Amino acid sequence: MNFINQIERLNKVHHLIHTEKTGTPIEFANKLKLSRSQLYNILEYFKDFDASIKYCKKRQSFYYAKSFDLRLHFQFEIILEGEARKISGGLDFCPIILAGSILNLSCLDKELQNQVGQSKNI
Repeated sequence: MNFINQIERLNKVHHLIHTEKTGTPIEFANKLKLSRSQLYNILEYFKDFDASIKYCKKRQSFYYAKSFDLRLHFQFEIILEGEARKISGGLDFCPIILAGSILNLSCLDKELQNQVGQSKNI
């Protein structure tokens, strides 16, 4: 679940900066359950993507000096065994690599499977 937590944290950082409701650096770090130095590491990560992040002492908030949008999405889907077989990802799934392409042997006809098997023995 670490990956999901990281995505959610990055989305939260972006939302708080975008709405200018971060608070002071220490308050911002506390909202994210991070240390101040960890917060600044995340802000540097955002800056690597050309986010112009500034801090306003008057408003006591970080903000984007230039328009910046971050869209992070992930999809988590459970595939049951019966469904996996339909998409050739079940127990019969046997990928091979030929010339940089992954082929599924269950999709090949028997003659081609034999040719592939013979070429592997060479």
